Amino acid sequence: MAALCAESLPFDPDAGDLASILTAPRESGSTVILVCEREGIVCGLACGTLRRTPEGTVRGHVDLLAVAPAHQGQGTGARLLSALEDLLRDGGAATIRIGHNFPVYLWPGVDPRYTAMTCLAERAGYRRYQDEVNLVADLAGARLATAVAEQRLAAAGITVRRASPDEAGALRAWLAGGPWGASGWPDEAARSVTGGRGGCHVAVRDGRYVAFACHGSNRRGYFGPMGTMPAERRHGLGSVLLRRCLADIEAGGLTTAQIGWAGPVRYYARAVGARIDRVFWLYEKEL
Repeated sequence: MAALCAESLPFDPDAGDLASILTAPRESGSTVILVCEREGIVCGLACGTLRRTPEGTVRGHVDLLAVAPAHQGQGTGARLLSALEDLLRDGGAATIRIGHNFPVYLWPGVDPRYTAMTCLAERAGYRRYQDEVNLVADLAGARLATAVAEQRLAAAGITVRRASPDEAGALRAWLAGGPWGASGWPDEAARSVTGGRGGCHVAVRDGRYVAFACHGSNRRGYFGPMGTMPAERRHGLGSVLLRRCLADIEAGGLTTAQIGWAGPVRYYARAVGARIDRVFWLYEKEL
């Protein structure tokens, strides 16, 4: 499966890692994995997940669909998608989305440069309902030092440090009880410190978390999520935590970082010179 992804997903340098991300044990959701095999060779792959929404309904997600180049144009992708939809429907899904599956997601949706996937989705009855973007930050030569800013924060009673794996539960509980409780951020933050691909930096005042920023929650070299408690947003914590995460990514040997599913584009552009890099089309289908 790793070799198939590496061969068929040219716009994703870490494509060989994607199948292992989706097949790793997870605390929530039910994963379905299908392969198409021809003469003993795996030539197609589809991964999907069933997830209960905050409203109490069940939604299916197509997390990954890949077909080896030599087998494209022969209906392999359509057969995989149809079979995956049947399994998700049997599991109770009322709708299916392509991607958009936090806390374990590879993309917000479909990169339209994978033109065959956009054609397959629309032919199968999916509706494009939203666009999202990733930003890229060049790390070589970037001003990522934070020592001076951290001294200023310390004078204001705020300590900035790296979160350790043994506080994953405390970090998740804090996020779940705050303004991000309804999102996938509590689980993403916990995954960032335990999953082996990234890390999390936190700001603490009087022993309580007041801000956090993660990288590598799912994919190596991806930054996010990040958040600061509303009462503490005047201190510039986000900028410090962002730079600490980007410094981690650079220390890991990468020259760029993806800021996934970026919301405040202007903020990241000003903070670290990030620019729009990838566009994603979000698709949904009612069953």
